[in-house]
Amino acid sequence: MERNLPIKFFQKRINDERNTEGGGSSNPPKWFNEEIIPQKAKHFIQTLNNISEKITQKKRNGNYIPNIVKVKVNEDALAKTYRKEISKIFNTQKMNVIGLSENDEVLVKIENAEEVDKITKKLAVGLRELASQSLKLGIGAIEDIEEHVPEIDLENETFEENESLKVKLFNYGDPELNIMAIRAFEKFCQDRNIEYSRTLYSADLNIFKISHATLDTIEELKDFDGVQLISEMPRYFVTLDELEGDGEIEIKTPEAGKEYPTIGVLDSGIANIPHLSPWILEDNFTKYHEDDVDKGHGTAVSGVILYGDEMEEENYTGFGGAKLFEAIVFPNNTTQGVSEEELIENIREAISENDHIKIWNLSLGTSKEADEIEFSDFGKALDEIQEQHNVLICKSAGNCGNFKNNIPRGRISQSADTIRGLVVGSIAKSKNSTDLSEKNHSSPFSRIGPGPSFLIKPEISHIGGNAGLDHLNRLILNPVYTFSKSGERKGVAGTSFSTPRISSIVSGIDHLLNEGFNPLLLKALTIHSAKYPEELKTPIDEKLKHLGFGVPSNIQDILFNQPNEITLILQDNLEKGNFIEILDFPYPQSMTDEDGYFHGEISVTLVTSPILDSANGAEYCQSNIDILLGTYDEKVDRDTSKPTIINPIGKEGAQNLLSHSLYSKSAIKNNDSPYTKERVLVAYGDKFQPVKKWAVNLDEFTPSNKEKFLKNPKNWYLKVDGLFRDFIETKAEMQRITPSQEFCLIITIKDTKNESHIYNEVTQLLDSYNFVHQNVRLKENVRVQLRN
Repeated sequence: MERNLPIKFFQKRINDERNTEGGGSSNPPKWFNEEIIPQKAKHFIQTLNNISEKITQKKRNGNYIPNIVKVKVNEDALAKTYRKEISKIFNTQKMNVIGLSENDEVLVKIENAEEVDKITKKLAVGLRELASQSLKLGIGAIEDIEEHVPEIDLENETFEENESLKVKLFNYGDPELNIMAIRAFEKFCQDRNIEYSRTLYSADLNIFKISHATLDTIEELKDFDGVQLISEMPRYFVTLDELEGDGEIEIKTPEAGKEYPTIGVLDSGIANIPHLSPWILEDNFTKYHEDDVDKGHGTAVSGVILYGDEMEEENYTGFGGAKLFEAIVFPNNTTQGVSEEELIENIREAISENDHIKIWNLSLGTSKEADEIEFSDFGKALDEIQEQHNVLICKSAGNCGNFKNNIPRGRISQSADTIRGLVVGSIAKSKNSTDLSEKNHSSPFSRIGPGPSFLIKPEISHIGGNAGLDHLNRLILNPVYTFSKSGERKGVAGTSFSTPRISSIVSGIDHLLNEGFNPLLLKALTIHSAKYPEELKTPIDEKLKHLGFGVPSNIQDILFNQPNEITLILQDNLEKGNFIEILDFPYPQSMTDEDGYFHGEISVTLVTSPILDSANGAEYCQSNIDILLGTYDEKVDRDTSKPTIINPIGKEGAQNLLSHSLYSKSAIKNNDSPYTKERVLVAYGDKFQPVKKWAVNLDEFTPSNKEKFLKNPKNWYLKVDGLFRDFIETKAEMQRITPSQEFCLIITIKDTKNESHIYNEVTQLLDSYNFVHQNVRLKENVRVQLRN
């Protein structure tokens, strides 16, 4: 079937807006022991009084830097409700809870003895029998309170004298306190002849670089009150394994008068070779002398951007070319590589001076893998840069050489835990006798997920080569092809070369659209189109870990439908206290079989722009959105005179069809099913995931669930519901603002029996249900091509 019907936007109607209703049980949780509350309160008061004495002594010595206490939380009491009760104890007229360290440690700043007095007075109420249940729950949820001591993340065995250190100061959530602490730290270093420089990772991160450090320097730095963490300053190196290639590739040149997109290449530079020079912009960014630059890696990356399809003789991207902006952020490797703070500074400057360029390729990483809990400072810096300048960075997941020693591969590299970026893994195009990965499986060097806090990373994958060892244990590459810096065709392998294919696809989509730059939409469209290769027969959790949501389609297939399918896009902003519930979701009535059961494939992709907070450790993502799409029997009137009921219209017999428990386990495990490469059934639970995807086939329902939830007559509904963590809710209340999060939701409905022209049917349903809808806007030259 021809694919030339444009995908559609639709908008929620006024009557689809709902208010969040109260609820929940008033019964105390199982872990709660009321008898020990007075004993706990007494112990906590004593601990805080001891800290109060130290604060008073500090002030006599002219030290006004706040003390930090760690509040260890009962592991059974990590739910938002109990965190809120803890915050009420420590927050006074100001917000003293400043973040989270490990998953169960709340960080609280205490500025003076008066603040201690206010907190202990609240705790003292807990000594009485008539204390409120709310206060008792807060006290009961606390395991212990102790002073914070700086965390040292250094290995003495490998630490060498004169190395550079990275010192992170606390962010107190108060600009004046932060400035005071920064000035005090600078004076502290000056008085001790410690060589320091302030860095700019992001506005929320107060980080210093300490040069020529010794073990004595570390001991001195531990004495400064505002230090949160001391670690080594990471250094970055770029490697390029090349093989000689053969065959001629015809030189492409830009057509006169034709407009092309621009991709920023954050790399080691682009050589002025015949195949690339017509596409390289005259302007560039560099802070290095040409003698300190080796353009090999950046040239190889750029070759894949422009010639990736031709090199592999496949229509992987359908990309028509782009102008390349050379941003040299990485010097020649052969000396010391580049330190983390210098690399971030280069990336920030390159993008801020050229933020008219909206798509950037970053095929650089580190051998340091992302933490299981904490998000990296590099990832946070990339998030802030993308948000400030409204750009999208396509970032490589990173390479891992563990396969050479038969060791399990490492997790994604630090910096690949960026929330706002699009992170790319690598798959093998083919398998040779020495290769370790099967065809279309994750490449042996491609780092895998999850990221911190179970974050799904990479989100997407593309071909980047294969590798293995010969009988003498020598590395043998099965490469993908590009150009060397001298212009020859070369074989290379790595996530560095899968990433530019995604940059090409994203840039190509953006160039065809006439919607204004929209990074959420571009990410959502790319991920929505992704499928798993048919050779991949592993369970869904393994697929997600290795490939993310799969390999995306080419540009044409992403933007257009066939007559037997339709793609609908809902992009909106969800405020705290509201949710969206569409009780007339336009599922085509023609998609029922001869026995009256609904059939079809449904793909749902959600990409959000969550509120982020750097101080909150594992809870860096402060907001979340859940999607429910399903059937129900009928609309019902609700009794709004009851205190917990606000919304007048509800639904009866509702069932979310995205729940994996409804589907036949044997059908899900059937790896020979053609739907295997599409199916995504994931129980996201309470995990805050900025990207979620479901792909279901209604034919795979169990017979009993089919009878209950798919037998016509049924109505269809869509619910979009948001959740905000207590920290951001409390912060927003103090700032007198309402927190909100933007989202992009894409839903594709496909008639598996190819019997109906459902594109037209759903369009008519949108009209009859009074939805505002429109085709995605395309540039005029694209519309002309379609008409022709």
